[in-house]
Amino acid sequence: MFEGARKQKFKLTFVILGVSVIVLVISFAYGTWAKAEHEKELVPQLGVASMVKALRQFQRQTGQFPDDFMELEKRGIWKHETLPDFGPSKRTRTYRNYYYVYGKSDPSTCTVWAIPSGPKREEASTHFLVIRRDMIQTWKGPALTKIDIERIDSNPTGDLLNMLGMTEQKVYDQRGSKK
Repeated sequence: MFEGARKQKFKLTFVILGVSVIVLVISFAYGTWAKAEHEKELVPQLGVASMVKALRQFQRQTGQFPDDFMELEKRGIWKHETLPDFGPSKRTRTYRNYYYVYGKSDPSTCTVWAIPSGPKREEASTHFLVIRRDMIQTWKGPALTKIDIERIDSNPTGDLLNMLGMTEQKVYDQRGSKK
């Protein structure tokens, strides 16, 4: 009449073990991916191309380069929802682990220092640009120390650039490529 209790083919503990192993593998994979993404965010990422584009746009509209970064905001070239900290002189900015220092030499010439910052600053290079109406001169060198940063000038001499380990790179002559 009554047969014994039905035998379970799979015990519940085996199901829980299987689910636990799957969750463990997924958690490990996600943790590894998240750590790699975080490490990537710490490496300085140069954003000088967009800065040069904004400076050139201002120069085309007004006939000269801006006195400081605030003028790019006022003119509507940069449209930040929250105004970045441009420092007391309105000529500095930190963005994606690079510290930018802007200088205006004369109405048709400006300079930009791009100095890596943050915990992985040694993995990136320092850049110095002299931007003129139709050409850009660039220098590249190692990440600067705090002492070196105090020495920089918006119009450095060749000796200072050499002392900082900066080497001249390609000159971008844009006179023939007017749009």
